[in-house]
Amino acid sequence: MALFGKQFFKSSDARAEDAYRSGVLAVSAKKFQEAYDHFNRAAEGEHGSAYYNLFLLHGGGYLPTFDLDAAADNFYKAAAIGHPKAEQQLYMLEGADRAGFGMDNLAALASGSVETGFLPPILMVCACRFVSAVSTKYGATMDVIAYELDAASSSEDEYVQAFIRRTGIASSFFRGGLNRLVEGSAADQITDGLNDFSLALSRSGMGSKLGKMARCTVVGHMIKKSYLGESAAPLLGVQRFFEA
Repeated sequence: MALFGKQFFKSSDARAEDAYRSGVLAVSAKKFQEAYDHFNRAAEGEHGSAYYNLFLLHGGGYLPTFDLDAAADNFYKAAAIGHPKAEQQLYMLEGADRAGFGMDNLAALASGSVETGFLPPILMVCACRFVSAVSTKYGATMDVIAYELDAASSSEDEYVQAFIRRTGIASSFFRGGLNRLVEGSAADQITDGLNDFSLALSRSGMGSKLGKMARCTVVGHMIKKSYLGESAAPLLGVQRFFEA
């Protein structure tokens, strides 16, 4: 897979380099958990391309569970060690983490998405961490979660309903959430931004199933970062999300 294959970094540690190459071969065979194990060993030798590929695996939903924080951690490590792609995109993640990325920029990034069968890693990491950060900054987290879950509860898709159940949040918390938002409030603007995010993904040519999963994952990450996350199940990667 081209996304993983181009090596920008070569380690002087032979064991790390061998592990990295084994990881690339595993990705080519679509053995993503095996690839993760190899890249993880390569990262122990501070292999810059291994860090970046771990970011891709964690951030794109290739593994059984999503870990957006692990994705970001490996991205920052790759940038710090000089991986050019990570350095080029660093401003986006830094902006997301300080709640300064902007919903318009998020929609613009989503509009450039390409259908791969997985989710765009830099988009997902920025979306999840930005929406969580900006909601926390303006005290809008609970209202946004209630709005999103109330909207999702009307979906006819079983995988969306399964996602709601995995949040562990009682319907009494989010029932009526669509009608609670004050027009022009922070929560209202954030949910409008998520609507634009979903529309941009749809217009980019991404399938509706992955687009819905992307939005669920953003909401799920918010939940995991809030006190509500104590009873939430792990976020699922692409394959397991649609098996539920």
